[in-house]
Amino acid sequence: MKNLLHLKTYLINYRWKLAYGVFFILLTNIFAILAPRYIGSAVDRMGGEFTLGQVMGDIGLYIVLAALSGIFLFLVRQHIIVTSRRIEYDLKNDYYSHLQTLSRSFFDRTSTGELISRGTNDLNAVRDFLGPGIMYSINTFFRLFFAIIAMAAISPQLTLLALLPAPLLSYAVYSIGKSIQKKTKSIQESYADITNLVQENISGIRVVKSYTREDAEAERFQQLNETYYHKNIALARRQALFFAILTSLLALSLIPVIWVGGIKVVNGSMTIGGVTQFVIYVSMLSWPIISIGWVTNIIQKAASAQSRLNEILMTEPDITDPVTADRNMQTNIQPSLRFENVSFSYPGNENSPVLEDISFSIEPGNKVAIVGATGSGKSTMVNLIPRLYEPTAGRVLIGGRDIRTLPLSGLRSLVGFVPQSNFLFSDTIASNIGYGDREGTMETIIESSRIANLFDDVNDFPAGFETMLGEKGINLSGGQKQRTCIARALAWKPGILVLDDALSAVDTSTEAAIFQGLLEKLPGTSLLLISHRISTVKHCDRIIVIENGKIAETGSHEELLARGNLYADLYNQQLLEDEISSLN
Repeated sequence: MKNLLHLKTYLINYRWKLAYGVFFILLTNIFAILAPRYIGSAVDRMGGEFTLGQVMGDIGLYIVLAALSGIFLFLVRQHIIVTSRRIEYDLKNDYYSHLQTLSRSFFDRTSTGELISRGTNDLNAVRDFLGPGIMYSINTFFRLFFAIIAMAAISPQLTLLALLPAPLLSYAVYSIGKSIQKKTKSIQESYADITNLVQENISGIRVVKSYTREDAEAERFQQLNETYYHKNIALARRQALFFAILTSLLALSLIPVIWVGGIKVVNGSMTIGGVTQFVIYVSMLSWPIISIGWVTNIIQKAASAQSRLNEILMTEPDITDPVTADRNMQTNIQPSLRFENVSFSYPGNENSPVLEDISFSIEPGNKVAIVGATGSGKSTMVNLIPRLYEPTAGRVLIGGRDIRTLPLSGLRSLVGFVPQSNFLFSDTIASNIGYGDREGTMETIIESSRIANLFDDVNDFPAGFETMLGEKGINLSGGQKQRTCIARALAWKPGILVLDDALSAVDTSTEAAIFQGLLEKLPGTSLLLISHRISTVKHCDRIIVIENGKIAETGSHEELLARGNLYADLYNQQLLEDEISSLN
């Protein structure tokens, strides 16, 4: 239950709306409790001499009070249920905003389906608590309070008899409620597993179909769905038992009330109208008592859901702005880059460093390439530049300043980053390129597409730059996707441009045209290029060769060839591969 305390800030924000809602709950219950008095009065009148006008007067008053109770109940829902929707709106915004602040490492260890499940299913459970849960909890309290007072005013003895099942009720709520919370949490975890599987299968549907795994994936879904089904059935059975116990206790409480009430009527200590009124009050308690089980279920679900949400909301980003960051830093900071004795290990693998004692520098406008075998640490190295990860030792400097002293927004505005994995939004080509355009101008989009050698391809599409892309750019070729991502980074107008194997899907002539465009159009931009192609990197000012997380050698293309070491071996190997390909 303590997990729900996280919601107190939201409740305080809407305290006046909720206060009005509580006030209207008070009024609706007052009128609801007053109404049965006139039913009892009408019954007693008909036991002796009466006129139709007197009876109709009592019935009329009952109708007025019942109508007032209904009007205020409407106002209750307008204030409390509507407020729950507003808090849900705030919670969703906060949840999504918090996700944007979390570090890359968080998303490395948390599945997309899990995050979607918590932001939808779990949030809905919390909303139910904030709306019906709060409304019916307060309504039950007032209804029980006023009904018991009204019942005690008629007959304290009958009131005690009616409340005999209360201890059993409390025990049922406590014991069965704990079981419901455990089962609810298990169900929510199963729902997250299903969501994750569906998300992965839809995103990777082309792989599934390529390997004809449709039946196998359908079977996996069926197994997860069956587990989810059986868990829900088990919960439904427990809830059915809960409601059956509550209803039975209510029905049993009427037996002694009617028996003793009848005796009191016979001996003249109570009237038939009084007993009728008392029975109405007991009946009025039926929904509040039954709602105890329903509300308990809502609260248990919400507590479980909020605990899962809190796991995300309480997660602190690994990488944050420094307290002393210069918020007014200029984006025209010199685009020089320096690694000083940088080492890095992924969390949990501290004994297996990916990078060890890396030191090099890039002056403004220099074009530097990084080459090495797969898994040598090239991509990890460039991920440190925009602080997607933090080095475990050493430091990275831009413009002579440690990047950990710069605000993240300022740092990342200096760096245009094109990762290995291309991602495009389901939007127009212009919007995808303009995603990195601070000014949002079509001129920048066109200029960036020209440098990326994409302009002619886009013009070949019927809708040009307004061509809508499918999911992740499915209607573009691999090379067009890469060039679109490069254009997006160029539209950002970065001081430092990082291309992590971003030219692997284009042919050598296109690659040469893009590189020439970078040299001519962006002479002041520092370029850090990762590539497996010697033809790509040989025109760079300097080449850094990485082997097993360490710098093996560095120099120009000609210098490295002359040394005859690792780079020369890579070069000769690629020449041989090219010759074999030409023969084939």
